[in-house]
Amino acid sequence: IGGYSTSVLGLARAQAEAGDQVTILGYVRDEAGRGVVQDGLEVISLFDSADPGTIRFGLDFIRESARWASSRRSMFDLVHNHSGFPDYFLASDRARKATGLPSLHTMYCPIPASGGRFNLPLVRGMLRRAAGRMDRLLAMSRNVAASMTAWGLGDVSAIPPPVDLERFKDGSDRETTRHALGIEDDEPMVLFVGNATEQKNLAGTLEAFALLLQQAPNAKLVMTTELPRTSSDAALQRLRTLMSDLKIEDRVIQLGIVDTMPGLMRACDVLVAPFKDSYGPSDYFMVVLEAMATGRPTIVSNVGGMPEVVADDRGRLVDPHDARAIADGLATYVLDADLRRTAGLAARRFAESTFQASTIADIHRSIYEETAA
Repeated sequence: IGGYSTSVLGLARAQAEAGDQVTILGYVRDEAGRGVVQDGLEVISLFDSADPGTIRFGLDFIRESARWASSRRSMFDLVHNHSGFPDYFLASDRARKATGLPSLHTMYCPIPASGGRFNLPLVRGMLRRAAGRMDRLLAMSRNVAASMTAWGLGDVSAIPPPVDLERFKDGSDRETTRHALGIEDDEPMVLFVGNATEQKNLAGTLEAFALLLQQAPNAKLVMTTELPRTSSDAALQRLRTLMSDLKIEDRVIQLGIVDTMPGLMRACDVLVAPFKDSYGPSDYFMVVLEAMATGRPTIVSNVGGMPEVVADDRGRLVDPHDARAIADGLATYVLDADLRRTAGLAARRFAESTFQASTIADIHRSIYEETAA
């Protein structure tokens, strides 16, 4: 779960289908997610159990990933590191030293220009030196690439993430999914995918949805939440209280972690993702790309790299702090089925031209061959 985890897996699958031998090294909590995924792709979990998100985990990962890669260096031609935050430049540098192999690093979130641990003078200097020893630096978006350059990292190439265009496309199960959720044919469905943290702005979504109901009283909101770490009982209770105060409980369907995301995408009429920034989610919100691939318009916060992918012909960019703006964006598509259909078709065309997995795998193959040479 998570934007850059999805991106890494999608890229690895496309590379394996193109004939490469790929090993993903990380931490996978569920044993069902470990081992051979398909021909040419294996997932290795460094730990049987761990507590991701802690400093201890980061230090353990740096040490164990370097040890594992060093003992198996003859199996690989290069190492490609992926992370949301610049801390993991240290893991990249350690693996490079341990293996002596060409090394690349892709960043999925912008590096803030000031504040935070990344910009403490000693930490910043250490991370920049580690990044500077990479053979190539890559970024998910032009916005992330610009932030890395401004941070002092030199030449960075922007390559968009792949999206499984076959898995995420319109399909015949739309009505079945809607009926299973208790949504009638004439009830517009708004979908939110995220968690209960302030950053994902589910509270702002609920406030905007309450305003939308003044114009479309038959609309329904389906929202998913993720893990206990990001959707605690206390946070969920605050959201339930807010729904009660807004008197919208009977129009909201709350789900937990789902394994039927393509079906939910097909069931919805519009997706809303008013995240407050892209310093934790990937700079391109993956749920937005998946909704676009499914042919759905999206209401997205005007932050990070999202202006690079959302335009008026296929969605709306809004101020995530303005519930009225979010509601007005939703109303644009909820109240106009023809515009919804036209915008969805434009979104799908953009996804096909920008996020085709085989094309993105080919771009990486060219970079790998150039780097290895």
